[in-house]
Amino acid sequence: MEKILFLTDFSEVAENAFIYALSLAEKINAELHIAHIVPIIEVADPDELVNVHPFAQDYNETLEDDEWEKFKNEARKLEKIAQDNNKLNVPVEFHFQKGVLLDTVSDYIYENIINVVVMGTSGANTIDKKLFGSNTAKLISHINIPLLAIPEKAKFVAINTVTIAVMLKSNEHSIVQQLLENAQKYNFRLNCVHVVETDSEASISEHKKKMWLEDIGNNTLNVDIVVNTDVEKGLENYIQDNKTDILCIMHRNLSYFQRMFKLNYSNRLLQNSKTALLIYNHNN
Repeated sequence: MEKILFLTDFSEVAENAFIYALSLAEKINAELHIAHIVPIIEVADPDELVNVHPFAQDYNETLEDDEWEKFKNEARKLEKIAQDNNKLNVPVEFHFQKGVLLDTVSDYIYENIINVVVMGTSGANTIDKKLFGSNTAKLISHINIPLLAIPEKAKFVAINTVTIAVMLKSNEHSIVQQLLENAQKYNFRLNCVHVVETDSEASISEHKKKMWLEDIGNNTLNVDIVVNTDVEKGLENYIQDNKTDILCIMHRNLSYFQRMFKLNYSNRLLQNSKTALLIYNHNN
C-alpha cells in the first residue's frame, strides 16, 4: 500500500490541505499518516542531559504537554472532517513527533517508507512559516519523494487534470513516465507545458518536443508550448485556462521554482494561487 505523510500545525490552512490528503489517499488506495512535530530541545547523548539548562527542561515538558492536548483535539477535528467528506474509509494513523522539523520529517519518511508528503501553505504564521521559507529548499533536498503543497485559497474539487512544467530535457523522462503511468492507473489527464519568451524559441521547441516525445516513448502525450515574455505569468495563465488541479514542478531545472521561493514571489504565489503544487526534487 502507498503511504502519505500529512503535516499539520492545527491551523485552518492545514485542515483545508487535509481534504486533499484524504482525497489523494482514497484515489491511490494509500495509508494516511498524520503527524504533528513539536520542536523539543534534545541531546544526542543521554549522559549529557545533566548539562541541559533547567529552564530548557521545563520548557520541553510544558510545551510537550500543551501540544499533546492540542494534538488530541486536532485528531477529533480531523476525524470529523473525514466524516463530513465521506472519507472514513481511508486508513489513518496519528503520530505525535518530537525533534528538529527537517530532521524529524526526513527520518519519518525513511523509517515508514512514505511515498508523498502533503502540507498546507500560506503567507500566514502556519507550518509553511517553518518550511516554505529558507528551509523549504532544504527539506525538498533532504527527501527523495514529491511534496504536495496546498495553498490557502485552493479548494479541493477533484483530481482530473495534472499539468507538469517541463524544459524538454532528457533528465525529465523518468518523472514524466511515472506520471503517465499514474494517469492511466488513477484516471486523470496529464498535460505538459513548456513556456518560452519568443516565437523563435517556440519554433525551436517544436522540434525539440518531437524528439523528447520519441525518447519518452509516448507520442500521444499532450505537450503545449506557450509564448510569454513573463514565464511565470505564462505558466499561471496556462494552468487556469486548462483547469489544472495539480501543477507539478521539477525544481532542479526550472528557474520558476527557484524564484518562487524568494520572499516576494513566494508570498504572491502561495497567497493567491488556487492550484496545488506537486514538487519533485530532481536531484534524486
